[in-house]
Amino acid sequence: MNKPKLLIVADTYYPKVDGTLKFIEEFLKRSQDAFEISLLVPDYGTHKGKKVTYIEVSKIWKVSGYANLKFSPSNIKKMKTAIQEADLIFIQGPALLSYASIYYARKYNKKIFFYTHTLTWELFEKFFPGLFKKPISYLIKRLSISMYNRCDEILVPYHELKEHLQEQGVETEITTARLGVDIDIFNPTADKRASKEKIHLDPDKRVIGYVGRISKEKNTQLLLEAFQKIEEQDNITLLMVGDGPEKQTKELKKLKNCKVIGFVYNVQDYLKAMDVFVMPSLTETTSLATLEAMSTGLPVIATRVGFIKSYIIKNHNGLFFPRNSSSMLSVKISKLLKDREYRERLGQNARKTVAYGFSWERSINRIKRILLKRYYH
Repeated sequence: MNKPKLLIVADTYYPKVDGTLKFIEEFLKRSQDAFEISLLVPDYGTHKGKKVTYIEVSKIWKVSGYANLKFSPSNIKKMKTAIQEADLIFIQGPALLSYASIYYARKYNKKIFFYTHTLTWELFEKFFPGLFKKPISYLIKRLSISMYNRCDEILVPYHELKEHLQEQGVETEITTARLGVDIDIFNPTADKRASKEKIHLDPDKRVIGYVGRISKEKNTQLLLEAFQKIEEQDNITLLMVGDGPEKQTKELKKLKNCKVIGFVYNVQDYLKAMDVFVMPSLTETTSLATLEAMSTGLPVIATRVGFIKSYIIKNHNGLFFPRNSSSMLSVKISKLLKDREYRERLGQNARKTVAYGFSWERSINRIKRILLKRYYH
């Protein structure tokens, strides 16, 4: 029996490394047995992988460091061809390539699945000035809901997001399918000093870390402000693993005790060198970066957004701080840095939370069953 032809559409691709791309990597590893898989992705210059159709992107229109789809006859032709050749369309939004693919997939009567890794309107509203923020956010929201309702099934990583989308007017069937973590790769280090030396950090300095895009919606500027308020600056390092628009990274790079690493493929090595992990984001769904930090045995400090507010339990496996208070974030970081026993207790509980509750194998097997059920019925 021939395997179903599955086209994965994403608005991100190499050399970007984010939660969406990590999911795609894990899905590809675990789903080749069930599907004949191809990809439709933006062309960022890194051509990696087989059966990939690259879509040219705009050189001038970028959001949070991600270039958007360029509407051109050649791009549209490539999109149409990739969609027509597939049986199932599995979309990882949330930008123009995803939405254009929904339009053509519906036109060609394909089965469409959308795994929403983030809420589009919450993501994009951070990039518009105050006067335009609300009306543009509203328009993006209406467009997104309209596109969701053209799909056969929406997948979300946690139940609360399903309820939220239904309240906003999404009528398409919504199914919960958690994201996961590779707990064998993201495991606690046996030697923190050696882990710091491995990535060329001073082993005597305590490390405050962050993994993700350095951008407005991630609120990394607030983390910088909190870091600068911590005493004994010469004894700490701020480790930023990720990249973003030059405007956001420039100020961080000027700080002598801050290291901006850029996108890396061995994130686990950098997490193992950290003493405290901070996720200051203004908008998240699951936040794989936070789960990976917890799996590595790190105490985490985060904002109460998305699924984070469900799996982090205050004073058990992590801490929360008010999203606009750099002073409170600074206080909480300082508290953890000064109390090694407290750090270790939160980190051990964080590891248990992920090891017992999040698994790539379980997550992707569930998603495969959802896709195949639609295909065969």
